[in-house]
Amino acid sequence: MFKLQCSGMGQRRPENLLSKKRMIIAFFTFFAILNLASWASANHRSTIRVAYPSLGLPQAPLWIAAEANYFSEVGLRVEMLFIQNSSTVIQSLLSDEIDYAMVGAAPVVAVDLRGADVVMIATTIPTMIFYLVGRPEIQRVEDLKGKAIGIGRFGSNTDFAARLLLERHRLVANKDVALIQTVGGSATNVAIKTGKVQAGVTTDVGMLEGKKIGLRELVAFKDLGIPFAHQGFAAKRSFLKNHETETLSFLRAISKAVYRMIADKPFSTRVIQKVARVEDKAIVEASLELHTGQFLQKTFYTTPAMIQTVLRQVAETLPAAQHANPADFIENRYIQTLEQRGLYADLERTLKQK
Repeated sequence: MFKLQCSGMGQRRPENLLSKKRMIIAFFTFFAILNLASWASANHRSTIRVAYPSLGLPQAPLWIAAEANYFSEVGLRVEMLFIQNSSTVIQSLLSDEIDYAMVGAAPVVAVDLRGADVVMIATTIPTMIFYLVGRPEIQRVEDLKGKAIGIGRFGSNTDFAARLLLERHRLVANKDVALIQTVGGSATNVAIKTGKVQAGVTTDVGMLEGKKIGLRELVAFKDLGIPFAHQGFAAKRSFLKNHETETLSFLRAISKAVYRMIADKPFSTRVIQKVARVEDKAIVEASLELHTGQFLQKTFYTTPAMIQTVLRQVAETLPAAQHANPADFIENRYIQTLEQRGLYADLERTLKQK
């Protein structure tokens, strides 16, 4: 007879059990690392995309930050896109084609009242900087009744400014005075000169160029004393949630660029002429003086009063504006953080030493 040795049958040896446990732990660790890498990749941009809507002085801080290598200094690679019209820039932001939009508050408020999650993270220009220029025979805003004003595009800052100005003079847009799209820039002056429109809302550069061809300056919007986030940067809250470091770095670079604009006029003039393709150096220099002396703010806070200006103006067409809280359109914590870390105090000290 054979005696069957069955010791060990029906039970696992300790070393085999330990080995399998190690394999299971290794398996789950591998996939955890894989998922973490995937999450990090999805929430870190190798290239930050930012769009701007026109080739004017308000966009200069972005160009100067790039030309002075301030983005590289903070570890960012930035792709700058020129997308004409601020409304189109905002649509690009909503569709995730860009990460930051260089726009004013008006298009931000408009899309948010329709359900978007965009906020102003910085305001570089806290007042309206447009000018109303017209043909020589137009001497005041009231003379435009029954005539036409040229704007860039519907939904743009120039459209908003024209409607606000007409309202102040008790004129109704597209009833008393027609608003005609000219695309903006030098095209507005051309439209006035050729009689397509009798006046136009334009930038300081447009005003200076207009005077050279015989147009009359009718209104300087800054003299109206209206708080308004004319220019700044906006982003989606969903993007900001996962890109805190990039946003702080981006705004740090823009802050340095604004101080460079103020301190180094020759460099700034060269950059503006290069990007905006303005050949007349004297016009760029005059416009730069206006911006650095009267328009730009050094610390980019957005205030509720700036947003309230927009809410009041759009309330007729967007009833939700009547009960909207201006604070809901603002995210100042990045500027607050930079200020608390001493950035603006350091920049101010450096500026005074020059």
